[in-house]
Amino acid sequence: MTRNRRSWVAVAAALGAALALTSPASGAGTASEDPLATWAKGEAVALAPGVTFTTWTETDLTLSNRDKARKLQIVEIDPTAGSLTLESTVGTRDGSAEHVSEQLANVTSVPTRHPYAGVNGGLFQREPAGAGVEETAAHTSVSATDGVLHSSSCWSGVKGSTGAVIQYGIPHITKLRTVMNLIGPSGASIRIDDVNRTPGRPPHCARDDEDKQVSQKPPVFTDADEIVVFTDDYNLPVPRPGTDPLVPATADEGFEVVIGANGLVTQAHEGRGGITVPTGGHVVQGIGSSAQWLRDRLALGSRVTVDQKLHDVTLKRDIPLDDSVDVVSSFHQLLRHGSIPAELPDSCSGTETGADATNLICTDSRTALATNSQGHPLLITLTGQDNEDGDYLKSFAGLLDSPTLRIVDALNLDGGGSTTLVTKVPTEEEAKTHTPPTNPLNGTVVHREVADSVYTGVGGYGLNYRP
Repeated sequence: MTRNRRSWVAVAAALGAALALTSPASGAGTASEDPLATWAKGEAVALAPGVTFTTWTETDLTLSNRDKARKLQIVEIDPTAGSLTLESTVGTRDGSAEHVSEQLANVTSVPTRHPYAGVNGGLFQREPAGAGVEETAAHTSVSATDGVLHSSSCWSGVKGSTGAVIQYGIPHITKLRTVMNLIGPSGASIRIDDVNRTPGRPPHCARDDEDKQVSQKPPVFTDADEIVVFTDDYNLPVPRPGTDPLVPATADEGFEVVIGANGLVTQAHEGRGGITVPTGGHVVQGIGSSAQWLRDRLALGSRVTVDQKLHDVTLKRDIPLDDSVDVVSSFHQLLRHGSIPAELPDSCSGTETGADATNLICTDSRTALATNSQGHPLLITLTGQDNEDGDYLKSFAGLLDSPTLRIVDALNLDGGGSTTLVTKVPTEEEAKTHTPPTNPLNGTVVHREVADSVYTGVGGYGLNYRP
């Protein structure tokens, strides 16, 4: 869960002003090509000072080959208009998925400080229930809250993976790479493969050049020699051997070390799993040759350092992991400097026959995190009125490229059944979910439980702050 309700400083307003001065007034399109020309803009609703919620509704269904109109929903956050924050949260525990509404409700116990709006976050994968461990959720790529890493980046030949660093209320979309090492009492170190997931089973993407793919749907990799660190945010018993019977590496009994908040080893034993991470501490699980490294070097009372770095590959700099840093992950940037990146695939996971009964349409609902030319962050969803109905990835990017929206950068977040938008007006007791439930479960459809969320809420110094 998010530990500290921090405020973001005047640099956010300055950055927003700088973006407004240096960014293009619109996307790459022109007024005559505006993809929103056939969409009706609803009345903007003020959720709080500086937070507005607007719904666009499709009006010409012949262009999209649909029977029902879709809705594009946008929450815009003006950092100069109120004391606001933009953050991510993993809810009550990083080890299991929760509904967006649950994650936002657990940000604070004070009703008047409940987040004003939030959407689902980065991609993730369910881990199998095995060996007495309930089904858990593992982030697809790098994720962090309050400077605490909850997963490593994808490898991609050292190029890292796409994500948004959220700091001082502004998302910075870039390529990220994590560099993590476990340092023993003698100064010897070993690479940490990942955080908060089953050893031997990297989900969705390779974490280094030793990971081998063993499954396509869902994408699963394996590595027989791994060290995985668990943080106290995991908040579940750490996984036992045999979590995934289809991945033999997970059956390794391995070796386990418990590190207290003071950095000293309090347990070091054969086998692993079933214990809870101590507050402020870590649990380290090793399999294969990495388990032997733990056996040889760590004993009771040993001092251990968990060294974690986050590297911005694009800007070639390290990002200090302090309380001001959150990270949500993705595979794709939708808009970069007001243009659709050439490498963006035209992908879609779910298609069906359109209104003409011939041509296929993409029904993947979509979620995005963006910034516009004024430097304002945006939370965006595209769905059907009462069903899952978004668009192909490139078409979604094309819609966001509308000059009307003036979006400069946009990151694709988890979509499909994960797409969720929740708002909460301070004068109302209950939060409202504005996206339809679309995730199939036991013959019905529900809102999918997700690994993390991005939200705006109470915080910051606003324009009254004087450093």
